[in-house]
Amino acid sequence: MLRVVVESAKGIPKKKLGNPDPIAAVVFKGEKKKTKAIDSELNPVWNEVLEFDLKGSPLDASSFLDVIVKDYETIGKDKFIGSAKISLLDLAHGHTKSLPAKNLSLVNEKKQDIGVSFSMLNSYSVVFNDQIRVRVIEGRQLPGNNIKPVVKVNVCGQTHRTRIRRGNNPFFDELHFSDCTEGNLCFTHAIMRKWLLLSDPDDSSSGAKGYLKVSLVIVGTGDEPPTEKRERNEEQDDIESNLLVPAGVTLRLVTLNLKVYRAEDMPQMDDAFVQTVKQVFGGEGNKKNLVDPFLEVSFAGKKFPSMCESIKLTVFDWDRLTRNDVIGTTFLNLTKIASSGGEIEGMHFTASSITSAKYVSGEEEVGFLPAFGPCYLNLYGSPREFTGLPDPYEELNFGKGEGVAYRGRVLIELSTQLEGKADRKLDNISSDDILVAQKYQRRRKFSLCAVFHSSCMLQEPGEPIQFEVSIGNYGNKLDSTCMPLASTTQYSCAVFDGNHYYYLPWADTKPVVILTSFWEDISHRLDSVNIILYIADRLESNLTSLRTAILAKASEARLAEIWLKLINHMIEDLKLEGRPNLTALDVQIKKLRDSAVASIREMAKRLKEEATDVIATLTDIEDWLERLKQLAEEPQNSIPDVVIWMLRGERRVAYARLPANQILYSTYSEQACGKYCGRTQTIFMQYPMDKNKGVKIPVQLRVNMWLGLSAHEKKFNSFSEGTFSVFAEMYENQAQVFGKWGTTGLVCRHKFSDVTGKVKLKQERFMPPRAWEWEGEWFVDPERGLLTEADAGHTEFTDEVFQNETRFIGGEWKPAAEPFTDVNGQKSQSPGEIECPAGWKWEDDWTFDSNRAVDEKGWEYGVTIPPDDKPKSWGAAEKMYHIHRRKRLLRPRRKIADTKAAPERRDPGEGWEFSSLIGWKFHRKERSSDTFRRRRWRRKMAPSDGIGASAIFKLEGALVNVDEKASKKDAARLFGANTPTVSCSFDRSYMYHLRVYVYQARNLIAMDRDSFSDPYAHVSFLHVSKTTEVIRATLNPTWDQTLIFNDIEIYGDPQTIAHNPPNVVLELYDSDQVGKDEAMGRCTCPPVVKLNLGTVVSPKLLWFPVTKKGRSAGEMLVAAELFLKDKSDLPLVPPRRGATLYMVPQGIRPVVQLTAIEILAWGLRNMKTYQLATVTSPSLMVECGGEVVQTAVIKNIKKNPNFPGSVLFFKVLLPKEEMYTPPIVLKVIDHRPFGRKPIVGQCTLSLEEFRCDPYITNAEVNLTACTLLTESKCTVIEAYLSLPVLQEEEAVDWWSKFYASVGEHEKCGPYLKKGYDTLKVQ
Repeated sequence: MLRVVVESAKGIPKKKLGNPDPIAAVVFKGEKKKTKAIDSELNPVWNEVLEFDLKGSPLDASSFLDVIVKDYETIGKDKFIGSAKISLLDLAHGHTKSLPAKNLSLVNEKKQDIGVSFSMLNSYSVVFNDQIRVRVIEGRQLPGNNIKPVVKVNVCGQTHRTRIRRGNNPFFDELHFSDCTEGNLCFTHAIMRKWLLLSDPDDSSSGAKGYLKVSLVIVGTGDEPPTEKRERNEEQDDIESNLLVPAGVTLRLVTLNLKVYRAEDMPQMDDAFVQTVKQVFGGEGNKKNLVDPFLEVSFAGKKFPSMCESIKLTVFDWDRLTRNDVIGTTFLNLTKIASSGGEIEGMHFTASSITSAKYVSGEEEVGFLPAFGPCYLNLYGSPREFTGLPDPYEELNFGKGEGVAYRGRVLIELSTQLEGKADRKLDNISSDDILVAQKYQRRRKFSLCAVFHSSCMLQEPGEPIQFEVSIGNYGNKLDSTCMPLASTTQYSCAVFDGNHYYYLPWADTKPVVILTSFWEDISHRLDSVNIILYIADRLESNLTSLRTAILAKASEARLAEIWLKLINHMIEDLKLEGRPNLTALDVQIKKLRDSAVASIREMAKRLKEEATDVIATLTDIEDWLERLKQLAEEPQNSIPDVVIWMLRGERRVAYARLPANQILYSTYSEQACGKYCGRTQTIFMQYPMDKNKGVKIPVQLRVNMWLGLSAHEKKFNSFSEGTFSVFAEMYENQAQVFGKWGTTGLVCRHKFSDVTGKVKLKQERFMPPRAWEWEGEWFVDPERGLLTEADAGHTEFTDEVFQNETRFIGGEWKPAAEPFTDVNGQKSQSPGEIECPAGWKWEDDWTFDSNRAVDEKGWEYGVTIPPDDKPKSWGAAEKMYHIHRRKRLLRPRRKIADTKAAPERRDPGEGWEFSSLIGWKFHRKERSSDTFRRRRWRRKMAPSDGIGASAIFKLEGALVNVDEKASKKDAARLFGANTPTVSCSFDRSYMYHLRVYVYQARNLIAMDRDSFSDPYAHVSFLHVSKTTEVIRATLNPTWDQTLIFNDIEIYGDPQTIAHNPPNVVLELYDSDQVGKDEAMGRCTCPPVVKLNLGTVVSPKLLWFPVTKKGRSAGEMLVAAELFLKDKSDLPLVPPRRGATLYMVPQGIRPVVQLTAIEILAWGLRNMKTYQLATVTSPSLMVECGGEVVQTAVIKNIKKNPNFPGSVLFFKVLLPKEEMYTPPIVLKVIDHRPFGRKPIVGQCTLSLEEFRCDPYITNAEVNLTACTLLTESKCTVIEAYLSLPVLQEEEAVDWWSKFYASVGEHEKCGPYLKKGYDTLKVQ
C-alpha cells in the first residue's frame, strides 16, 4: 500500500479576475487521485490522504509520483497551474518508511519554475489482503429435539451466519468469504471437506455434540484456490479418517461381539439343475429349499464416538459358478440399541455420544453401550417365489427401498466391550452360549383373522383380483414349507363406480382370511410399545385440537379448557408398570423409558402449575410428542410384519406392510392392544419399487384385522361382526362341441377343478379339517363376483355389434361366415337378438357409427394377409382388392332403476356361467357365441364344538387328500390348493347419505409451463366417487361446491361406523387438453357421522394437508357429513350454481365481508430472462378471492423499471375468520410481440398478518399495516418470484427512499449516508 499525504502549497499566482480555486492531483502508474478544491485561496492547505493499492506487488525502484496543481473550474476544464515529479527510489529500497517532500518547486508546461512551493509526505507499507473462504456443508447427529440449527462463523472479527435449517442432520452447503489483512497469512492453506467433531468448549469431557462438515481455504492475493472435489457417494465417505477432533475429546477403542446362531425361512434361490452342478463341484446343497446361505456383517466404525450408526447384515446364497446372490439385508441401528442418557435431559441421542455416559448399575443412570438379543432379525426384500428369470425387484434384497416380502430371519446377539481387543475376527460360539440362546427361541401359536370390508379406487378393471395375507412365510400360497391356510380371498372382478374408479362388488358377503403361525411371545415388548403409542396418539389428537382452536382465534377460556384437558390426559396416561424382562437390552430400554416418562410427567405437572401462556407451551408439548415417538421404537421385534398382496390372476401387483403390534391383542390392558386390533382400518396399497412414490394408488382397502395368541383366540368372539361361513368349493367345467355341452372339448381343463381350472379335483377326495364336519350336501352356488357384465356400474351404456361381409375379388358383398361379431372378431348376437336388460331403457334405434374412418354408409374395408383370417387394418375407401368389410352398429341405453337379480336356482341343472372363450369373463345368460361354461359347487362346514367365531382358527391344511397314484407334481399343486373359503355375511345393510363440502385449496404445485395448474378433484368414498369442476390457471382454486352422494349402502353396525368412519379421499388432478391429466396430490377427510338427523351440529371446514410423493403439496379446505337415512327428512339441498353444481350451504361456508386491499407497487428489479428472451415490458397482476387487478405496462424496463402507477386498489369478499382467508397471488406478465403474454414469475403471500381496521383513527396502526404489506411486497417482487434474482443490498432506489422515510434505517442501505432527501409520511 502506497500512502500519500497532500499537505499544502504556497505562492500560487493570482488570476486576472479574482483568486484561483486550487485542487491537487497525484498520479501513480496511470492511476490519478484528487484532493478537494479550496475556494479562492493563494496558500491552500489540503491535508488529505490518498492511497494507492499495489495489488500485492512490491514497489519498483523506478517508480515516481506526478503532482499536478490546477485551478478548479465549475464549467469547462480545470486550468493548469504547475506540476512536479517525485522519485520513490528510497522507499523502494527500504532506506526509509516515509519520504517527506517539503517546499517542492512547481514548473509550468515549459518546465520553468513558477515560484510555487508544494509540500507532501509519502509512506510505503506492505499489506497482504488474504481471503478466507469457509464452506459449511452439512451437520449430522446434532443433539436435541425439533431443533433449528444455524452455524455462525467468526473470522478476523467478521461474523457470518448460515440459513436456519431443521432437524438433527441439516444440509447447508453455503460459502462465506472473509477478507483478512494479517501479514502472516500470505500463503495458501486448505482443509477440504473435513468433519469437525463438535463439543462443549466449557466441558470437553462431556463428549461429542454432533458433527459438522466444512471446507476451509485461505487464499493469498493473486493465488488460485484449490478445486473442491465432491465425492460421488457421500454416504461411503471415510468419516473417521476425515475427522478433526478438538482438544480434550478422545476416541476410544471398543469391541463389538456379534454372535450369529442360526437362520430360518430362507427362500429358494436355485433350481434343481444348478443345485446338481453345485454338488458336482463339491458344494453341499440344501435339498429342501435349494439355498446355500452365509452371512456378511459390515460396520464402518473403528473407534467411538463413531459416525457410523448402523451395522449392516447381508445374507447371501453361495454360488461357485456365478456371483453370490443376495437373499436379504437388514440393519442394526446403534441409536436404538444404545443410549448416552442424554434423552432424559431433553437431548436427542446419537451413537457418537455413547462414551459420554456413565455406565454404572445405579438406578439413576440410564446410559448403556450397544447391546442386542439374543433375538431374531427379520429380512425383507423381493417376493419369495423362485423363477429362473431375472428378479425385477432384486435391489430390495440389498436394503434399497422398502422390502415387499418376508425373506427369512437370523438369530443374533450383540455385546460391546470398552478398550477390549478381539483375539480373532471369527470364532465358533461356545456350547454354553448356544444353550442359553435356547430359551429365547420358545414358540407359541398365534392366530390371525382379516375381514375385507371393501376394495375400491381401483384404476382399471383388468383380470380378476384376489388378496393374500401372510405373516412370515405363513400364508404365502406359493410357499410349500408351511401348512396350507385359508390365506387368500376369492377371485372377484372389478366393477365401474359410475365416475372414475372401479371396486370389487362384495356386497353383504365379505371375504375372510385366516392364518395360524408360530413365533416367540414378545408381548412384554410390544405391550409397552402399544401403550406409549396410545399415549402419543392421544397427545397428538389433543395437540391438533389445540392448534385448530388457536388458528380459529378461539377465546382464551376455550383455549385454556383444551390445554388443561391435554395436560390432564398426559399426567393421567404417563404411567408405565413393570413387565418381565428377558435380555440385557430389555432391561436397559425399560429403565430408559421409565426415566423418560417420569421426566415428561413431572414437566407436565410443573407446566400445569406455572404456565401462563398457552401458545408459549406448544414447543414443549411438541417436544414431548417427539420424545414419546422415539421411545416407542422397539429394536427387538422378532414377529414379522403382516404383508397383504393384491394379485391379478397369478401376478402380484401391489402390496402393503403392517407392523404386527398394530393389530396384536393383549390381555394386559386395553391400551396395550394394537391401535387397529379388531378395528376396521383404511389401507392404501402401493406398487413395489414405485418410482412415483404413491402418486397413483392401486387400491384402497378397508380391512378389520385381529392377531393374538391361540390361547386367547376366544377373545376374538367379542371383536367379530357378522356371521362367519365356511365352504369347500370346486368348479364343474364343460365345453360346447357341435352344439352340445360336454367334457370333450375342454382344453387344459378338468371336468372338476379349482377356480383356475388347472388343478383336478374330485368330490370324494374332500375331507373337512379337524374339529370341523360337513353340514349338508354339495349344491350349486354361482359366484356372482366373477360375473362381469360390461354395463356394471354405469348409468349410460352403448351396445355395439360389428356387421361383417365378405366377397371374392371383384364380386358382390355377402354376409360373412360370422355375420355379427364383437370388436375382437368373436361371434356375437345379431342386433335383433339383443334385448334391453331389466332396469334399462333404449334411448335410440340401431345406427352405424359415423365418427370413424368409414364411407357414407358406415363401412370400413380391409385385406386378409395369411396366416391371419381377419384384416389387421381398415380403410374408409373401397378398392377392388378388398375382400372384407365391416360396419359398427350402436344402440344407447340408459339406466332407469336398480334391479336386483332374482335368486338363482340351485338344482343341479342350473347355475352355469358362460364365456365365449376359456378365461375370466363370464356372464349369466347363454349366448350363441358361447363355447365354455362352468358352475360352482359348494359344501358347507360347521365346527364340531360350536365355540363361536373363533372356530375359524382351526381351519388348517388342505381339504383334498392326495391320491397315492398322483404324480409328485400334482401332489405339490394339491398341497397348496383348495383350502376352505371363509366369508363374513351381514344380515342387514344401512343406507347413508353423504355430502362433501369442497370449498377451496391453496399453495398447490404448478404442473403447467405457465407456472399454474387447472385443478379439479376426484372425491371418493368407499365404492362411489364424483368429480368437481375444473378451475383454470390457478394454484389457489375456490370451488365452493357440494358433492352429494345418495343411497350409499354400508354393511355393519352404525355405531361402529360412527366411531370409525371411512375417510373421504380427495385426489387432485391437473386438467390437460392434450395427454393424460397429471396427479397433483391427495388428501383425506374424516366425515362427521350423524345417526340422528335431528342433530343440529354443523361440520366445520378445516384445512387438510395435500401430499404428493410423501411431500407437502398444498392444503384443501374441506368438510363432510355422513347421514344415516331413516324415516326423517334429510337437510335441505344446498343452493345451486348452474344446472348441476351445488354450492357450500350457509352455516358451513365461511362468513364473508367486503374487504378493501391496497397495494403500493413501485417497480421490478433484476428480472432474469424467460424462455431465452429478456423481460422488456412487464406488468404486475394481483389475484385474491377471484378478483384480479393489474398495473399498467412498463414500456421499457431498462430505461425505467418502475410502474407508471404505484397504487393498486380493489374490493373483494373475504372470510371474516382469518384461518379461511385465501392468499394473495402476485404474477409478473411480460407483454411480447404477436400478443404473447407469458407469466414470467409469481409468488403467493398470506394476507393474515396485514389486516387492519380502517375505522381506528390511530395512524400508527394503519402505517404499520401499510409498512408490513409494502415490505412483503418488496420482498416478493424482488426476492421470491419464481424467476427474478434477489435484490442488491447496496442499491439505492425508491425502496431505499421509502425505508429511510419511515425510519427503518437498517433497510435503506447507504441512502442517508449519501445525503439524499426523504419523504414525509402521513
